[in-house]
Amino acid sequence: MAGPRTEQEPEPEPGESADGPVGREPGESGNEPGGRGPKESDDLPGGQEPKGPGGQEPKEPGGQQPDEPGGPEPAAGPLRRMPPWATTVLGVFLLADLVVVCGALLSLWPVLLDVVRADAAPGATSRWAPFGLGGWALTADTAMLLVVVCSSALGSFVHAATSFATYVGNRRLYASWLWWYLLRAGIGVALALLVYFLLRGGLFAGSSGPGATNPYGFAGIAGLCGLFSKQATDKLREVCDTLLSTRTDGDRDREDKLARPPADGA
Repeated sequence: MAGPRTEQEPEPEPGESADGPVGREPGESGNEPGGRGPKESDDLPGGQEPKGPGGQEPKEPGGQQPDEPGGPEPAAGPLRRMPPWATTVLGVFLLADLVVVCGALLSLWPVLLDVVRADAAPGATSRWAPFGLGGWALTADTAMLLVVVCSSALGSFVHAATSFATYVGNRRLYASWLWWYLLRAGIGVALALLVYFLLRGGLFAGSSGPGATNPYGFAGIAGLCGLFSKQATDKLREVCDTLLSTRTDGDRDREDKLARPPADGA
């Protein structure tokens, strides 16, 4: 039994025992060294977690979300936003890309139609002077390749400009994405050329003559390749997996058999 309580012993607070706070382990008090302070949710009714404005979950430092659309997982350190002058230069670059691509495509299209018409002679050429500079004699194949390049660059511009306007409007354009915008047109052009070579070599292998190709169809496919580069790459991967599938493991078959330990009794 506990002895008589002296005057020096303070009366326990409600919810506490004489040995210490009820329901808390040593070191949990916010006033003890090394202890955890009171949680923010203790001040909210029902122990709810604090939320941001509008009842949304609080964002990470820098306003970034871990599941940013179209981007990888955020780095551990803070991301550096693109400065205003760099944003302006990138926007002007995209606009200049649009002007150059559209101007080249508009001046090249009549030349292409002239050399691929049905009554055109094989090997016929037509003069092309983009923006009034120089003058090149283009055949049907060369003009088609240039149209594919311009159309895919136009599709790449649509993708890059849409992403640029979205992230600038949301104030979430980071400097680490600069090279993605600079290389976006080149990726779309390279992919469109590969798809064009596959289509010409597979679907039109037996056709001959400049009038056997449809410039509108190839220009549309090239533009879609530039606009949807990821989907086009995935489709090419599926085609390669189907055509080049093997029944054996090539890496295992190419192992150095001399390096294998000899079997027992050999």
